[in-house]
Amino acid sequence: MTNLTSIEWWKAAALRALYTAIAIALPYLGGALISDVPWTTITLAGALGFVASIATSLAGLPEASGVNLPWWLAAVERVVKTFAQALVSGFVGATLLTDVDWSVVLQASVLASLTSLLRLILATLPADPTRAVDPARTDI
Repeated sequence: MTNLTSIEWWKAAALRALYTAIAIALPYLGGALISDVPWTTITLAGALGFVASIATSLAGLPEASGVNLPWWLAAVERVVKTFAQALVSGFVGATLLTDVDWSVVLQASVLASLTSLLRLILATLPADPTRAVDPARTDI
């Protein structure tokens, strides 16, 4: 229950949920440019992804709890969570599981997962990738 009273946790959870909502909405937005994807589907999928991200953050949010995971484990965790959240968000507008357009939902889930992985890679890149050169060294 301490998470629910922590401002830092809510900031971290909301930021992660925003990134998740964008990652989930992007594939549907791309589909809307090509075919007939309703804007309500894009909005609702992103909103449902936001809510699903907040819900999964209740189980654990490494950046708020101070857990320092190895990079590969953090990447796997984030990609799997995003895939599951995008998959659930793809059920927007479906009454039965047979109403779900599985090819679209699975493609959107994979693209959302790749977007999440790309964002994680970009977030962990150093700000200055050039190596500082010591002018006193002559062996370079």
